[in-house]
Amino acid sequence: MPRLHSVIAGLGALSALAAPLLHPHPSGSTDRVTPGAVRVESSSHVRITLLDDRGVIKQMARDYDVDLAKGSGFTVTPDGVVVTATQIVQATDDPRVYAANRVFAEYFKVKIPADFKRHSLGDADLDRRLQSCYPPQQTDSTCIADVTTNVSVFPYLDPPPPGGLPAQILTSGASPASPAVLKVTKGGEKQSLPTVPLGTTIGGAVESLDVMSLPGRPSAKTPPKLDTAHLNPPGSRTVKERDKVLKLLDAGAPGAALIDDGRSEVVGFVSGGGGEPETITPADDIRSALVAAGVTPRRGPVDVVYENALASYHNKLYTGAIPALQQVLNLRPDHAVAADHLRVAQSKAGTGEDAGVGPTARPAAVEQPKSSLPPYVWAAGGVVVLALLVVGVVLLRRRGTKRPAAGGQTDPGIDGHGLAAQGGLAGEAGSYPPKENSWPPYAVTRVFGAEAARSPEVVGPAPAAPVAADASLPGGQARPADPSPPRGHAHPADPSPPAGQSYPPNPSPPRGQAQLKFCTQCGMRLGQGHRFCGFCGNPTDS
Repeated sequence: MPRLHSVIAGLGALSALAAPLLHPHPSGSTDRVTPGAVRVESSSHVRITLLDDRGVIKQMARDYDVDLAKGSGFTVTPDGVVVTATQIVQATDDPRVYAANRVFAEYFKVKIPADFKRHSLGDADLDRRLQSCYPPQQTDSTCIADVTTNVSVFPYLDPPPPGGLPAQILTSGASPASPAVLKVTKGGEKQSLPTVPLGTTIGGAVESLDVMSLPGRPSAKTPPKLDTAHLNPPGSRTVKERDKVLKLLDAGAPGAALIDDGRSEVVGFVSGGGGEPETITPADDIRSALVAAGVTPRRGPVDVVYENALASYHNKLYTGAIPALQQVLNLRPDHAVAADHLRVAQSKAGTGEDAGVGPTARPAAVEQPKSSLPPYVWAAGGVVVLALLVVGVVLLRRRGTKRPAAGGQTDPGIDGHGLAAQGGLAGEAGSYPPKENSWPPYAVTRVFGAEAARSPEVVGPAPAAPVAADASLPGGQARPADPSPPRGHAHPADPSPPAGQSYPPNPSPPRGQAQLKFCTQCGMRLGQGHRFCGFCGNPTDS
């Protein structure tokens, strides 16, 4: 018997093996969010004019485009409201300094680096003029600069829009980690841009996260990058994998959405890098910034249809997911995630991986509609029907046992129910047809009623009839006392006529005996009043 410490050690090893399986990063939990991922790129256009007051005043105007920052973000309304970090649209470096260095070096033909630093010159007069060219602008400034910030949003679409979608800044914060709210000025008119589900806060139970970033402009070949992270402790603003997140920030992750794996919704974004500390901005601050910008986060019709399609797709009901995904593409033909899922669903539909196509089952029996009548009504009806059957049987038996009137004789081949009785069983002497051409057992007429109870099949063969001598017959031959067949036996079939003679098709019976008729199709005897042959179904009047 194993020792206790061995059992404990075994359970510990088993739990270690099962830990990856229980790790709370469910497959497909990010599919609900990734369609709303965007890349944000900002630049500044600086128009600067240099004033030279030496002698005759001269002006030199130049235009420069300066890249500010690139990062990630996400869409929160179908008409194109985007949330990102302020550091993406407000760089710490002043583009006016860059423009001053460029224009001064070009005009005065001096060597000044084209960067965002303030420099000094050995010539006192030129250095005074250079320092007066740097911002802020004053009354004695030698440069006048006008800065325009351009923001482009690149949604995760296939194919991606060339050049992205232009956007304007609705609001930004005082710190690089503050939320910045943008609005596309072109491309959101149809209210069909994919959005993300935005949470309300980072709850105390939130631990497992996915960092959704876009290091480059998104397309079908460059989808959003998803990296796992964990809050330590759960619900805090501290990420356990700090070094990993800092590398992501340097690669273009500022403004990247943080996805709660448990609820598949955005609960904040991360910012920092480039000398700035790593910071988590929660969903509470995002919603406050949206309120300041006069925006309410909402989802559009494309998102509703897409989530319905995801329900079937992630349950591996690929056949059922195909029409729903196709409907998403009807509303938004460039929906990258729906297009990818549709290709997968079409390749797996009807295969063993399709949970909607199981083994062929037997067709279910058609359920009879339940009656609304109470049970006692059916019971009463059954009693009535049974009583009618009993009365009918009694009347039929009385009719079958009724004696013929005086001077009349019933046809021995017709039983009490008017059914023709075949003479003897197949193969017996005198039967019709002969033994060598006998009918199958199901073609032999059965005898019903009281007479059937005394048939040879029930009580055995009848005793031989008494024979009396008749002097009128030559040689003292005997004549049967009664030419009628025994009770319960069918009348024998008509024997073949003597040579040279023929019988009519239906010979006339003796007086008082019923007319005998035979089927012209199969030759079997017909009962009185029958319109069709009971053996072959041929009409009797044909």
